[in-house]
Amino acid sequence: MRPKSITMHGESLRVTTIFTGLARSFLDVLFPPRCRLCGSATAEGESFFCEECVPLIEAERRQPACPRCGTTVAPYEVSGGRCAECRESHLHVKATARVGEYFGCLAQMVRAYKFARREEFEPILSAFLVDAIARTPWFDGIEAVVPVPTHWTRRIRRPFHPAETIASRVAAEAGLPLVHVLRRTRGGPHQIGLSYTARLNNVRGAFAVRSNLVLDKSRLLVVDDVRTTGATLEECAKVLHRNGAAGVHAAVLVTVSGARPGAAILSTI
Repeated sequence: MRPKSITMHGESLRVTTIFTGLARSFLDVLFPPRCRLCGSATAEGESFFCEECVPLIEAERRQPACPRCGTTVAPYEVSGGRCAECRESHLHVKATARVGEYFGCLAQMVRAYKFARREEFEPILSAFLVDAIARTPWFDGIEAVVPVPTHWTRRIRRPFHPAETIASRVAAEAGLPLVHVLRRTRGGPHQIGLSYTARLNNVRGAFAVRSNLVLDKSRLLVVDDVRTTGATLEECAKVLHRNGAAGVHAAVLVTVSGARPGAAILSTI
């Protein structure tokens, strides 16, 4: 009886598998899988992006960037580890890793993730960022990941906080602890649409280290979703240094070009 039972179980499993495959094929005919970016039908085995979008994304990820501030640079523009945009600035952030520039496919993904709550982009954007961090010469020295915090009033209005969720995934995939060292001490207008000077004033004094925490010369990685002028990351780094951090690096999904001092911030992020 036992062999018969095994045979019956195997036959049942085989029939179930065939039925599931037929059902999936039927659904694919009615609702063919689509590229999450351009919406075109994807070939079998292309689970997320189509064959036209993949090389575009990879090209955007390969764009050269300043290792200090993360701004997109031309070939040979970086000198002494800095680009023309940050060379004359006193920066508290030692280096910046990014996926790419806020442009094209990456901009589309970030907008969909941040504003349309397309959470299917979260794991792939996080994986892109972990890859960018892992290729830096300073990654091995990082001891913990710190998300850029939001004020509690904004959290009530909008519970979804992209910087924190991305930081959590980055920490998990990189095998590092996620530490909520920083807190936002006050609210204020959103950075979107503000000029460079207004952005600096908006975040000045807006962050503090949580009480009873000792940083003790730790090397930290501050994670945010977008870097426009760098004002937020710089303010976070300054506070962390003031409270004992030995080094602060940054990691962001995208950076916005053309956000130099004196220029109006025209991006939609």
